[in-house]
Amino acid sequence: MLDLFTIFSKSGIVLWCFQGTSQIFTSPVNALIRSVILQERGVNENFSYEGLTLKYKLDNEFELVFVVAYQKILQLSYVDKFLDDVHLEFRDKYRKHLNASDFFASYDFSHEFQKNFEEM
Repeated sequence: MLDLFTIFSKSGIVLWCFQGTSQIFTSPVNALIRSVILQERGVNENFSYEGLTLKYKLDNEFELVFVVAYQKILQLSYVDKFLDDVHLEFRDKYRKHLNASDFFASYDFSHEFQKNFEEM
């Protein structure tokens, strides 16, 4: 089960977010940003923080970050493919806004996310 899936710009604007639990994810995501993204250590694409695993994908063309978080004790084999699928679908759907760097548009991605999640 996924605890969090978020899409944000490298400038820090959250474009879309799914939260599967009531847990607050500010600290883990901020730690990921400080420890990995700001220091450009994007080689591993996995980050552990206090019992959570955060997998992320960087989109350098549109300067986006896709992050999925789940409990570290879970072995979720579908997460990498799911992350790739959501990344491609989000880019395709909002390409016009992203090309114009219009990060304040409405990015309602819930239906597409749920459809991809059900296919896994």
